[in-house]
Amino acid sequence: MLRSAARAGAAFRPVNILVVDDDLELCTLLSRFLEMHGYTVYSASDALQALDILERNQVGMVITDFIMPHMDGITFTEQLKADPRFQAIPVLLMTASTDGNITERGLRKGVALTLNKPLDMGQLLTLMRFAE
Repeated sequence: MLRSAARAGAAFRPVNILVVDDDLELCTLLSRFLEMHGYTVYSASDALQALDILERNQVGMVITDFIMPHMDGITFTEQLKADPRFQAIPVLLMTASTDGNITERGLRKGVALTLNKPLDMGQLLTLMRFAE
């Protein structure tokens, strides 16, 4: 999904982003930040709600927390990658854990990148622009 430098001159068209986190405050903060930078953001409080949003909307990237009700972010990613409709959607996994095993497990299941909490919003914005 990374676009080549040849497309850099094209009009900026940000992808639609799905933010999945049961921490309402973080979800709202992240959504507002991304919206301020031109992204359309859908938000979900858990993976089940996120799957419903994905069924009804075109999403170009998912940012999900690791620890959530019903299923964790890695299991959620595994489900996404098992569905041909969603296989190409990059997933960024957020975690407050310092356990490197989470990153390794995530990569094996299809996570594109693991982000440590608290998030560096400047770094996140840079990553989002590369995904365009």
